[in-house]
Amino acid sequence: MVSHPMMRATAVLTLIVLLTAPLMAEPPEARNASALAMISFPWQKLLYEIMFLPPQQGVRAMIFERDHRIEIYARPSDDAHRVAYDIAHELGHAVDMTFNTAETRSRWMIVRGIDPATPWFGCNRCTDFSTPAGDFAETFALFLLGPGHFSGRIAPPPTEEQLVRLKPFFPNATLSRLWNTSISDKLD
Repeated sequence: MVSHPMMRATAVLTLIVLLTAPLMAEPPEARNASALAMISFPWQKLLYEIMFLPPQQGVRAMIFERDHRIEIYARPSDDAHRVAYDIAHELGHAVDMTFNTAETRSRWMIVRGIDPATPWFGCNRCTDFSTPAGDFAETFALFLLGPGHFSGRIAPPPTEEQLVRLKPFFPNATLSRLWNTSISDKLD
């Protein structure tokens, strides 16, 4: 027969294990749905399909302009906000490819303090965080979801003053819901 103190010790040990064990991650389908729900503009109007695929080493997401497809390679440890940021970054590329011209890209680089002679796109299938295209996509994600995951390397995160100057680069007709919230509200 187990003594009373032994039962108490077992109960305490069980409680400690339960309290210190990592919480179960949200199922991927629910996390992905939550991430999509965070995208506060009608991205469907861009006519891109968003697909969730298994994680890929060295890449979080990719856009395939010709196929109008965005692939998200979320890791099991990613929360919904991280996945939403990856989605928003790729949608920033879709906005860029749909609406930007050589002239608007050059003006973007001037506002961001990037040499306008810098090639807009990087190499195929490499990180874009050190390119103007990546800066545009990261800034779009910042506008959409606020700070927290800005990974651009070609320029620091935009200041609030720059964000005001950058707002016209995003097409108001497509992104009208985005602008119903002030920039300060997004960044607080």
